[in-house]
Amino acid sequence: MVTIEQKLFVSGGKKPWVIEQDKIEHWAFGFVLSFLGMFFSPLFLLGYIFAFGKETYDKYYGDGWDDGDLLATIIGAGTAVVLAIVII
Repeated sequence: MVTIEQKLFVSGGKKPWVIEQDKIEHWAFGFVLSFLGMFFSPLFLLGYIFAFGKETYDKYYGDGWDDGDLLATIIGAGTAVVLAIVII
């Protein structure tokens, strides 16, 4: 079984605390899309929709489905929703 740490962090014994740049970008896109969706339209689910859409696209036209990318985007979207609720 693959752990969350293995999906989000660099493996192979090299600095396991370093997050891959790709995962940071997925987190940021999920965060920005959901945060903007909360304030500029009722589309707070935009980050989640993007997460599944992007991975579905990658499955058929890219380099394959990546659970780590999906998880990073969902965590970013969730962070934005929680932050927006706290601000409101």
